[in-house]
Amino acid sequence: MKNLLSLCVALFVLAFASSAFGQTTNVCGETTVTPGGNFTWTSTYSVPIKVEPVTGETWFLGSVYVDIPANGSVTLPVPQNLPSGYNVDLQVAFDTRQGGNPCGNYPGMPHVGNPG
Repeated sequence: MKNLLSLCVALFVLAFASSAFGQTTNVCGETTVTPGGNFTWTSTYSVPIKVEPVTGETWFLGSVYVDIPANGSVTLPVPQNLPSGYNVDLQVAFDTRQGGNPCGNYPGMPHVGNPG
């Protein structure tokens, strides 16, 4: 019984830490972030994709864009001082000569933010 209780506590702590400090999400959806944590964007496309803020917006990542490899993922940090209510709309493109929008043309999606 003691071992079972220890296992349950360990799983609870792991689940809490995962939800508080990192999440994995499809890059084409809504990504809610936690200040001081991290998040992982995934892509199931067979070619790399590029993610960047829509024209005229900036984001907390500091770089102009993020490349996600084909059938891969990228884990990114979230600054501790990210304000509540922060939100940025993104554009996602295939990183090839053909271009194209792997997420479709949905106004306001995808985006990343800290709803608070």
